Amino acid sequence: MNTKNYDFIEAAEFLRLPVNTFRKLRPEIGGSRLGRRYIFSEKEVIEFMDRKRSKPVHQLLSAYA
Repeated sequence: MNTKNYDFIEAAEFLRLPVNTFRKLRPEIGGSRLGRRYIFSEKEVIEFMDRKRSKPVHQLLSAYA
């Protein structure tokens, strides 16, 4: 399974959050530190969205299929 990975800016854009807000939420989102950088898997970002939404992402995506 190919999983997309995001850096801070890409993950913040995916969630449509300002980077500073995303930094504050980083412990709750997860991510792995690689040197000075953090990398976030698509799964971690979507699971974070699922926890914060009233409707899970998979229900929203299936509505558009």
